[in-house]
Amino acid sequence: MSNLLSNLERGFIDAVGPAYLARAKAPCPERVRSWRYRSFMPLLHRLHGTLTGLRSCHCLIEGRKLVWLQGGNPAGEPVLLLHGFGASKENWLPLLPFLARRYQLFMPDLPGWGESHFHADAAYGLDHQVARLAEWMRQKLPGPVHVVGSSMGGGIAGLLAARHPDLVRTVTLMNAAGVAGHTTTRFERGLQQGRNGLIAHNMMGVLGLLNSVMENRALALLMAPAMYWDLVSRRDVNEHMFRHLLQHEPAPDLATFSAIAAPAFILWGEQDRVLHVSCGDTFKTLIPHARFKRLRGVGHLPMVERPRVTARLLRRFWRESRGAEQPAGTAAGDMSAAPASLAGEAV
Repeated sequence: MSNLLSNLERGFIDAVGPAYLARAKAPCPERVRSWRYRSFMPLLHRLHGTLTGLRSCHCLIEGRKLVWLQGGNPAGEPVLLLHGFGASKENWLPLLPFLARRYQLFMPDLPGWGESHFHADAAYGLDHQVARLAEWMRQKLPGPVHVVGSSMGGGIAGLLAARHPDLVRTVTLMNAAGVAGHTTTRFERGLQQGRNGLIAHNMMGVLGLLNSVMENRALALLMAPAMYWDLVSRRDVNEHMFRHLLQHEPAPDLATFSAIAAPAFILWGEQDRVLHVSCGDTFKTLIPHARFKRLRGVGHLPMVERPRVTARLLRRFWRESRGAEQPAGTAAGDMSAAPASLAGEAV
């Protein structure tokens, strides 16, 4: 990898990692070890089949339970949806009405998150999560899939596509973590000072978190009471896992974003207060054949704020990636052959 690409790949870790680890208060080890999952959504977990049409499944990966939701059209192309930091598989439910009729959907709680087991002695760096997901996909998913990752899940999706191309049909990086932009957000500057706006300790922290990830303040206010317990009860575990993301850097001898060969789509809310939209420009430099779409008036979670628009763009990308004929000597998804409808303008 050239020095330029290497510097781009490491930009976020180098800018944030050492400062945050030096200044942020480490979580209490005993609280991390004694934490047990207790969600405000137990009824929803039990009634997914009735309420959402999805069934809850689980298996063991590295001896620990991994839980996912599965449903949609069993004859449709398979789609894997990966949530972000502090979130869960339920983040993708707003897309259901727009994807379930045509596609077979798989929505896991990433290892250590949601209903999937957390273990204090396990490592939760991106490399570890990619390896676990690849093992699960080979066991449970039907062939190569369309992978969509949000935030932290976007970083995982990109590395998955780079390292396990046989498992990935296309990859979508949605406000994805993993690189730095040319402009920093208040959240990123806070990390450099040891403050993490994605970890809430009280209701004000929950409101601040939701206001930072969504442009729609009314929706953030509506969701705060429902999200309070899940976010605050996990504060020590979330701090533990965030530190792992910084401490366990992607291994330099493993493929990273610049090695992605699958058709790629970068989708970014322009009003993202967590990861600046210019991070999308960095991903575009690393993945030149990727298509890039900016969404006006949308923050860090397009699938929550604009599910209809997000689903429409995903469906179009998948359809055009499937149907496009690749000219000789052109990388799959190259912008010179990409339809103008997905070629970088904001909507």
